Amino acid sequence: MPDWNALDDAYGSAATVGAMLEELDAGTGEVDWDALWSHLCHQSTVYSASLQALHYLLRAALKAVPAQRIEPLVLAGAIVSLADSAPVQVPGHPELLPLLQDCTAQTLHEVARDDLPEASFLHLLQAGLAFGGEGVWSRALAGVLEGELSGVCPACQTDLYIVIDPPQAFVTHEEWIGGAAVRTAVIEAGAGDPAAESERWLLEMARAHRDGFADTLRLLFGSSRCTQCEAPFELREAVRLNG
Repeated sequence: MPDWNALDDAYGSAATVGAMLEELDAGTGEVDWDALWSHLCHQSTVYSASLQALHYLLRAALKAVPAQRIEPLVLAGAIVSLADSAPVQVPGHPELLPLLQDCTAQTLHEVARDDLPEASFLHLLQAGLAFGGEGVWSRALAGVLEGELSGVCPACQTDLYIVIDPPQAFVTHEEWIGGAAVRTAVIEAGAGDPAAESERWLLEMARAHRDGFADTLRLLFGSSRCTQCEAPFELREAVRLNG
């Protein structure tokens, strides 16, 4: 058991969240997931206690039925995605990330399509990407729920809005919300399967569980042009430059 008093969380000493995790591990009492998020991943910041929590979250997921694995897997995914160290390592648990990744993929396959809300599906995809070491797409997929991602033009370094909010799909460097007339460039969907393993995995999961999301991914893996300098670019490159 970690020395929780020697670890930090969002509120200082991790003694309180350590007790919560020990209760989670023992299966006693109600799990307050909002409180765990607040202690371990507060405002997109993680702490020394957050990494030590990962194997507790894995055990919670492995013991749960598929529908109840979502909370521990998504929290673990956020911790891994936002951790400063890459790859994430927890002493004494060398196989932690592969086990989390396998559990996430299994959960995606086992939870029936109609029982998994769109947001939960995307959050599980984010977690699976994080466990596989793909931090950029793991973080960027949050923009899909909002209909807008951030990017940077590879040619002129201008900040870009990447809008994928059906039926809209365009790029602009100008503030577009509010109805103002702005210059836009159409997004052309990518053809064929992407070369990157993480992107192929995303498409595989989407084709198996969300046909409509596969179309969104093809746009994300497509191309457009910068409305500031007119240079063509791949959206994946613009997203990666934004980090």
